[in-house]
Amino acid sequence: MVTVHGTRDRSTRNQFSGARPSFLEQLYLGRVRWDLLHPFPSQPDHDRAAGDEVVAELGRLLREHVDPEEVDRTGALPDAALAALRDGGWLALGVDPALGGRGLSATNVFRVIQAAASWSVPVALVLAIQESIGAGAMHATVAPGPLRDELRRRVLARQVSGSADTEPSGAANRDRATTARPVDGGAAYVLDGDKVHIGNGPIADVLTVSATLRDGDRAERRLFLVDTSAPGFEVVAEHRFLGVRGFPNGAVRLRGVRVPAWHLLDERPDGDDTRLTPRMLNLIVRGRMYLIAAPSLALAKRAAGWARDFVGRRVVDGVPLHRYEQVRHELAECLADTYAVETACRWAMLVDDGATATPGNALPEQMATKNISSVAAWRVVDRAMALMAAEGYETAAGKRARGAPDVPLERAFRDARNFRISGGVDFLLDYWSMTLIALTLYYPEPDNAAEIDAGPPDDRWCDEAPLSPENREHLREVVRQAHRFAATCLRLARRFPDRAELLARQRLLVLLGAIGNELHTAALVLARAAGAPAEAELAAAACRSARHRLAGHWRELARREVADPPGEDHWTTSGAGWTPDTDLVRPTDDRAGNRVPR
Repeated sequence: MVTVHGTRDRSTRNQFSGARPSFLEQLYLGRVRWDLLHPFPSQPDHDRAAGDEVVAELGRLLREHVDPEEVDRTGALPDAALAALRDGGWLALGVDPALGGRGLSATNVFRVIQAAASWSVPVALVLAIQESIGAGAMHATVAPGPLRDELRRRVLARQVSGSADTEPSGAANRDRATTARPVDGGAAYVLDGDKVHIGNGPIADVLTVSATLRDGDRAERRLFLVDTSAPGFEVVAEHRFLGVRGFPNGAVRLRGVRVPAWHLLDERPDGDDTRLTPRMLNLIVRGRMYLIAAPSLALAKRAAGWARDFVGRRVVDGVPLHRYEQVRHELAECLADTYAVETACRWAMLVDDGATATPGNALPEQMATKNISSVAAWRVVDRAMALMAAEGYETAAGKRARGAPDVPLERAFRDARNFRISGGVDFLLDYWSMTLIALTLYYPEPDNAAEIDAGPPDDRWCDEAPLSPENREHLREVVRQAHRFAATCLRLARRFPDRAELLARQRLLVLLGAIGNELHTAALVLARAAGAPAEAELAAAACRSARHRLAGHWRELARREVADPPGEDHWTTSGAGWTPDTDLVRPTDDRAGNRVPR
């Protein structure tokens, strides 16, 4: 029996907390709740079998209707493919069958989107938009009434939907320039504004649109259901990206778009200044699992497989490539990172589905998994590119023309970079994890402050964990570093009693967020390996790499913590020192070919 020390639950004060415990929140408090992780959950057999059938069915549809290379070349999904997805209920994977959906569990929705991304990332993103912020997903969060009935009607009609939130000024701004003006004594609203980077925007029948609603001196950011056929609504451009070519994504304009008052989503929590109820927040955070984590895992798995095949068939100076030490190291890093991403994704979705031994709150874990998955997947694809060299950089069409295996690593490379941006740029997600979750546990001080002050906890219980000797040592290191994380947060909270001062130390918090992600992932892979001895070396490799990254994060954090004033890189904008010579990159000819004076 494993004895767990320091496992007192605490009701935390952030919108991500719930009545059920979150392993990540406990880790932020310096507690490694092994009892929450072990035994590591698995998908129930009947649910896995149901998911297998749907994945196989989707594979047949995609092979018939979607040529991934053609989609990438033309930048468009075939109309026949979109029709097949609509008619087959693929735009309502998790929706009740009574509404025309497939009624899949959250884990199986994730698996279907992952499978779609393994074939065509644009298809996966169309499905993911529907499941994360589409009409079917919204329907489950809206109270009974006319708006819920309207959403039901649109789901039954199998309409394409999405959300229009980002504006030309950027997504990180709290306010929205788009306005909602009440008219006819409050019977309706008129919306005016511009939105960009709207997933499914060019093909959507209905969108939820964020806008600023003013009531006297009070301004609130609210959400409205908008029919895209309404007068004044226009798709003004389709975005063309480095990757994910063929994903319908566009800029839209609203000029005097009238919506009934009952199209306003009543999503504000009572007594809170945020715009989202707990159910809406859960929807959006889980949506990143579908939009970001599932495609990231798919790309990591494919890239790792392509790299392994390549080193198995390539010979250099008469020696098989896989016999070279550095090649084996790079391939091992690819496989270990892919294992870690799969583990983090599996945990976050199975907690969501209630498949864990102790029911838990998946929200903090899903928030973190966006970065865990996308950053690690990028490492995998980048290493695969290095291993395959020119053959990796070459397009699939180029390889096919000369008779080489036509694996589309070049396309995967471009697609994978998207996921470190989409849903929040990677460093911003680390910052949000700290500001929205971790730091709320330290203002006021947590109830285990004396426990943290007392020093590292007793880690003898790690000796009883069913792990290899090396992995037991990795577990002990997770315990020690989790305490170090908590002690650092407590020290910073005491040093900056005004929380706003600490929030201004953004680089400190980004580093702490990255440290939390590494510790969380290491704990998960160890818990998974505890029930799967054959995976012990994969888990050990993942932990070794994580400890190297952690060492670098801690070194920089120690340097940043003593820096005063904060932001010691202020010289980048002060005009001091070297600055780029813009004349070197300034065009000297206008479009007509005339010389332009400098």
